[in-house]
Amino acid sequence: MTVRLFVLFLGMSVLFGCSSNDTDIEQPDFFQIGLEKGVNSGLAADYPGDNGIENSSYVLAVENFESGRVTIPTQQNRYRDNVGVVERPVFSGKYAGEHAWPQGFQGPTCRYNIPASAHTGSQPTYFVRMYFRFDSSFHPGSGMEPVGVKGFGIYNESSSSGPSDGTNWYSVSCQFTGWGPSVKKEANNGYLWFGHMYSYCPDAARAEAAVGTIKLTDFGSVPSYRFSIYSDPYFYIKFDEWYCYEIGLYLNTPGKSDGEARFWINGVLQSRAVNMRFRDIESLTPETVHLNLHRTTEQFPHTMKRYVDNIVIATRYIGPMKR
Repeated sequence: MTVRLFVLFLGMSVLFGCSSNDTDIEQPDFFQIGLEKGVNSGLAADYPGDNGIENSSYVLAVENFESGRVTIPTQQNRYRDNVGVVERPVFSGKYAGEHAWPQGFQGPTCRYNIPASAHTGSQPTYFVRMYFRFDSSFHPGSGMEPVGVKGFGIYNESSSSGPSDGTNWYSVSCQFTGWGPSVKKEANNGYLWFGHMYSYCPDAARAEAAVGTIKLTDFGSVPSYRFSIYSDPYFYIKFDEWYCYEIGLYLNTPGKSDGEARFWINGVLQSRAVNMRFRDIESLTPETVHLNLHRTTEQFPHTMKRYVDNIVIATRYIGPMKR
């Protein structure tokens, strides 16, 4: 009888994606959305062209630039003041946004405040979907210097001092990096470019890659509280093409390692980290979404441009736009 119960508990652990120390936790049903092979549909499937998606009860904010200006609210209006609106290239509609990094400009972090209404249930979830098109100007030139630029993410910034420990701060985000020279067929004139997910979180070594490959950041004298997770194989980006990127943060039950982080490109799950403990305190919910315009590398002697369209922030998986 004891053996049969043990096997039953192991089966429940596998079924709900929990570690053996969390076999008493059953994840909500909606945690299963977005895990299928191939392209996963989400909220956007019910709103062709994203028309009316802002009316979904799960959607917190939308920016499609179709007013001809930036309307999404951010702290100090940083996104409005640092993003242009252009007529081409666009992913859909008449307008898109333009992120530009001229020489000497590293760019700000733009914070959208998550409303209190988003924090519902014992394990709330948070999603950000953005369409990006990296211009060929992201090729750094003949020297093939590496380039890094932040993407977007979901953050609690209660306190950024000291390691993330379950009582202060955490995040799930993505960033884009490039390097060369390369002869790979995916290279852009010898230059490779890709995006990956990373997280600052307590006990990062406990997180496991259900999809992708995790690499811990070494902080030396303190246990790691950051990891990067890479798709396997890498999903390389071609310049001057549109891609749909989405981040998902699945908040844990306070004190338990039943949270997750997920990253999709064009609706295909690229990476999934499980067994995550973001918080030990119930009130420690995400505070902001970063629509990040920060370039992390040295300045280059030309302007780099990235185009953005059809931003959606929601509490359920969004998925690619239905065309």
